[in-house]
Order: sequence, then structure tokens, then C-alpha cells
Amino acid sequence: MERSPQYICKLTEDQKLHVLDGLERAGSIGILARLLNGNFSDLATSASDNVRARYARWQEVARQGLAIEAEWGEGALLKLDDPVYADLRKKGLMNPDRIRNAEAYFVAHPILWEFNSPSRL
Repeated sequence: MERSPQYICKLTEDQKLHVLDGLERAGSIGILARLLNGNFSDLATSASDNVRARYARWQEVARQGLAIEAEWGEGALLKLDDPVYADLRKKGLMNPDRIRNAEAYFVAHPILWEFNSPSRL
């Protein structure tokens, strides 16, 4: 007997898009990829052409981002000045390896952080 996933809360399509946008802007590629392939995978079959296109683009962002993290280490694309990560760092709650990976990637690729689009890939 196959069990269906249990949800703490059910998000609307718009709420899911908002979450994914925030994760991309913060450079949280691992979580982005897990959601796209997990609880948010229903966006791939949305009735909206726009939503399906955004989902497909995020799939590509996740693919490229995971490849970068495979080379530079987990968290390499994190935007450390994002309010969530800035707060976690201030409280000493961020993995130091992820911080070092993000700092090293930023030093090697500073121009990518200057784009106005959410994705730095």
C-alpha cells in the first residue's frame, strides 16, 4: 500500500511561486531543488502557461546551481546578505562550511551578484 504525502499545510499555487522566488533570490539551491521535485512538482502540470514556464526555468536554475555546488561546495550560491542568512549568521546558526563556500564563490564570481534578475546563474 502506497502512502500519500502528509502536508502540514497546503499552499496555493501563488504561495508556492512566492516561496520558490524567495529561495532563488537567496541562493538556496538545495531547498529549491527538493521542493521542485517534491511537494511543488504539481506546478509542472499547472493550468497556467506562465506557471509551467517558471517551473521549467527553476528546474534549470536548480540543475545549474547543483552543478556549481558540486564543484564549490554546498551553499556556494547563498546570498549571505539575505535577511534570513544574515540573521542566522548573527546568531551563529549557519554551517561555517556553507559560509566559506558562499564567500569563496562570491570572491571568484563577483559580477554574477550584480545582475538585477533573481537568478545569478
